[in-house]
Amino acid sequence: MRRVFKYTNAIAAILAIVAIGLTYQFIRRTMPETSGELAASISKPATITRDQRGIPHIEAATIEDAIYLQGFVHAQDRFWQMEATRRIAAGEMAELVGPAAVESDLGARQHRLRRLANSMAETLDAADRTWFTAYARGVNDWLLSHQDGLPLEIRALNYTPRQWNISDSMLLVLHMYRQLSTSWTIESDQQLLLSRSPDKEKIRSLFPTRSGTEILPGSNAWAISGTRTQSGKPILAGDPHLQQSWPSTFYINHMKAENLDVIGGSLPGAPGVVIGHNQKIAWSMTTLHFDVQDLYFNETNLTGVDHETILVKGAKPVEVNIQITPHGPVIDRHGTRYALQWSAFAGKYPFAFAQLNLAQNWQQFRAALSRFPGPGHNFIYADTDGNIGYQAAGNMPIRKIAESGIPLDARNPDNQWQGFIPFDELPSSFNPKGGVLISANENPFPKDYKYNVAGIFTPPYRQRQIANLLATKPKWQPSEMAAIQKDVYSAFHHFFAQQLVKAGKSRKATREDFTAALEVLDGWNGQMETGLAAPMISVLAYEEFKRSIMRSVTTVPINFDSHFAPSIVENMLRTRPKNWFADYDQALIQSLLDALDAGIKQQGKNPKFWDYGRFNRIVIPNLVLSEAVTVGKFIAKPWMPFASAIRTLRLPLVDNYVQAGPAPLSGGVQTIKQVSSRVGPAFRFVADTADWDNSAFTLTLGQSGHAFSSHSKDYWESYYNGTPILLPYKKIEAEAVLRLRPR
Repeated sequence: MRRVFKYTNAIAAILAIVAIGLTYQFIRRTMPETSGELAASISKPATITRDQRGIPHIEAATIEDAIYLQGFVHAQDRFWQMEATRRIAAGEMAELVGPAAVESDLGARQHRLRRLANSMAETLDAADRTWFTAYARGVNDWLLSHQDGLPLEIRALNYTPRQWNISDSMLLVLHMYRQLSTSWTIESDQQLLLSRSPDKEKIRSLFPTRSGTEILPGSNAWAISGTRTQSGKPILAGDPHLQQSWPSTFYINHMKAENLDVIGGSLPGAPGVVIGHNQKIAWSMTTLHFDVQDLYFNETNLTGVDHETILVKGAKPVEVNIQITPHGPVIDRHGTRYALQWSAFAGKYPFAFAQLNLAQNWQQFRAALSRFPGPGHNFIYADTDGNIGYQAAGNMPIRKIAESGIPLDARNPDNQWQGFIPFDELPSSFNPKGGVLISANENPFPKDYKYNVAGIFTPPYRQRQIANLLATKPKWQPSEMAAIQKDVYSAFHHFFAQQLVKAGKSRKATREDFTAALEVLDGWNGQMETGLAAPMISVLAYEEFKRSIMRSVTTVPINFDSHFAPSIVENMLRTRPKNWFADYDQALIQSLLDALDAGIKQQGKNPKFWDYGRFNRIVIPNLVLSEAVTVGKFIAKPWMPFASAIRTLRLPLVDNYVQAGPAPLSGGVQTIKQVSSRVGPAFRFVADTADWDNSAFTLTLGQSGHAFSSHSKDYWESYYNGTPILLPYKKIEAEAVLRLRPR
């Protein structure tokens, strides 16, 4: 019997080894070719040199060849990301994953993104079309030559992707536009709240038009002139914050051809560099939350109907008729039908980044941005000649009436848009006397601005903290910018904690945990660090206090407390108007008691031992591969034999390869390092105009979208710790060189 078991185990081991070997070969076929020689649809020989971090440095004879090769390397490393994004944007994901995606697909169809993308692709001018056409050719050349090496996610979902086209790239641009344009949902939420509250004036005071609401994501960017640096040349820093994803939102690439020599963060699926530098200028950007959407009721005119069919894997297709009005499509929310007007519906979408990537000075930079249609952004600029600048850009509606925080009556002519604010009248600054320019999603429009301003601008906590930190030293080095980018001081939570302590000390304590919490908060310096109890106590108490504010204006359980800004709460606590609470101290005390009850359930009875890092954690999964392993209902077949082999042999779990974290997370919603369990810095960038090779960056995870690539998560440690990585521009250490010859 022992001999039988011995032979059985030996056979099982051999089969397992064979299975792993076959799986290895299967995975290897999905990895990009990074060395050797390939034929390509280019005019003259070119090279793609990948450095030790997997960054491709493209050198080509013409700009068109360089953009073609950018499409090729994007497809090599990130095709599944590109494919998933175009399907999500177009409302075609249910075709792959089933009924779970129908709601998401319906939202995309209601926004008409595919139809918009097709229309915009048709109206591109000749120069812009050249970039998009070359890019699509590069993607398709990779796709057609690698049908046996498609990404694992596509193999898991068992389908054949179609070719890439210009409108697909436009779809990705519109998808980002939609993600950063969300005021219509807030308007409908506020309308519902107003309809269910007896005190409408108090509701309106929570959502003032100009100061805006607490919104995620948020970004930072700043530039300091040579008078503030040790080199005597400007330094620029930027860190856009977006929803965390696997793979990372941005992809770093370098393109050199003719007068193009640009490096930085690109968006897989679209040509060019979005944030980065060329041989003369550097730039970064933050979202400008000017309100570019309005909802209209009493819209009775129809201009057409879109008939949409959503294909659903494993279920019947969903047929949808979307009514179109002069303002835009009809959208249903909270049981009410509205017409949605959005600046993205305006028509043409010129590609500003083509000119921006080539710009050599401030004038050319602004000329490029004058073509930028949106979403609205703040651009921060620096150049090798010693200049720094700020420019707002995008199509921002001119409104006769500033109030756009709630749906508008379509019959009132005063509610109609009157065009867009001319580019030359948007906020701009060049070489300010103080030598510092900062943008952190705050309101950049002056109080006496000639046009009515409506927006969901972020409270100025992050901007103030950046300014405070920059004021602590007369001269800065590029490497020191990282400390500012990862700063986790929360002025708001520090203030709120002090309010809790003051209120708590005014009453006799009845619970030991209450006394302990006050002691923790009283000695806290406002740093939202892991390992500390105070940040967790303050955050929980703040959430409870917001709920108490909402209970004071409505008895209906509507969870809109996250919509209003912490600056509104701070002002309320500083001025303490009598129409909100009869006893503010008691309201604060009750919030702290409720917070303790919630925290005890999570981390035990003694708040002194609570850990903010266990409360605020981050996990970034590969949504297909991790779900394929753990939730089989999302795919038709097991994704590959590797998962079962791994678990059977008790080798390192596949989760090590298809997710980052879970990991404790410092920072918060109001800190420079603005984070939550879902949102965080997507790309940190520092540009040294004195020496481009002294510039630095970090990405969330890595360059590669292939879960088992050595470059899939090799940035994670530096990203998590906030340690910058040098971004080579001229001094490139090659890890692999791929030579391409004309086909």
